[in-house]
Amino acid sequence: MSFITQEQAEQILGADFAPAGDKARLVLLANTWMKNEVGFVPDPIDDLIKQAACEIIKGIQAGVIYSGIARQTTSESVKADTVQVSETFAEGSREISEYEQIAKALIDSLDLKPKGFGFEVYRA
Repeated sequence: MSFITQEQAEQILGADFAPAGDKARLVLLANTWMKNEVGFVPDPIDDLIKQAACEIIKGIQAGVIYSGIARQTTSESVKADTVQVSETFAEGSREISEYEQIAKALIDSLDLKPKGFGFEVYRA
């Protein structure tokens, strides 16, 4: 099961949202992003989840999702006489695109919880 299918993406974004050869890959990448964010595939899939997946598709197409890692600056210094810039970044930080922010807001609005009850057991 997936968060969105190619046909659903075409209904939301339009049949020409991407070249035919790119559609399956974009949907796969969007479903992967959604699985990493949500953690499970809810049943049934709410329309807001499908819309969130489409935001991720748009972000991938815009080149701001899956385009590399940007770091959060923790300090920056500039030396004017020789034009020297120094930056320090927080470990593992990255920028969040507007598409990811919208997708996360849509996901968070649903208060998703997996069905059933589970827990992990560790033996020493």
